[in-house]
Amino acid sequence: MSYYLCYPSYSEECVRRRLERLRALGVVEVANLLGKGHAAVVLEGRLSDGSPVAVKVLRADSKREDLIYECRLTELAYPISPKVYSCSEEFIVMELVKGRPAAEVLASEGFRYAYIAKVLAAGRGLDIRGVDHRELSRAHKHVVISGGGAVKILDYESAALVERPCNICRLVSWLARLRGADVEALGELLALLRDYKKTSDEDRRGELFREILGGSKVLSV
Repeated sequence: MSYYLCYPSYSEECVRRRLERLRALGVVEVANLLGKGHAAVVLEGRLSDGSPVAVKVLRADSKREDLIYECRLTELAYPISPKVYSCSEEFIVMELVKGRPAAEVLASEGFRYAYIAKVLAAGRGLDIRGVDHRELSRAHKHVVISGGGAVKILDYESAALVERPCNICRLVSWLARLRGADVEALGELLALLRDYKKTSDEDRRGELFREILGGSKVLSV
């Protein structure tokens, strides 16, 4: 898998240099390819103590200068995001999340309200932190549910810090499409989301979110 350390190009010098920099971060091995995006690839790795990790590697042809900003946002988003162990301009070394895509879990579990509420609570957690993920209207690859039922939101490549993000707005939109929900049945829920989005008072946002959680039961019917 050393080829992907300098993806999409390859040179022994680049691989050698990046392996040395990874060792300085405590990563002694890289293995399976976990994902591939426009700016980076994600590999499974192993720390010197044997712990498995996910290693995000800046692509050699990326238009981004580094992964520092994404690393900081991922750290800020924890524990909704994977835990970051270390990072540099070229790498983010983080928790290897084991789980199933939320879409798969919801479909197999009949859109149980407990899972819908957990997904929305994760989005609310990002909102509280001021992190706008920006990819949650297409959340199939980004929202994972572990075997223990915990929800993790992955990949902060497109994320940004904003004053009043509405990650729950995008998640409700995604869940509604996934569920094939009747738009007319969502009228009250959508009205609550509009109020939530335009409100800057955090206490009021908290109150509205509790109402949104109640209204989201329509997605589990």
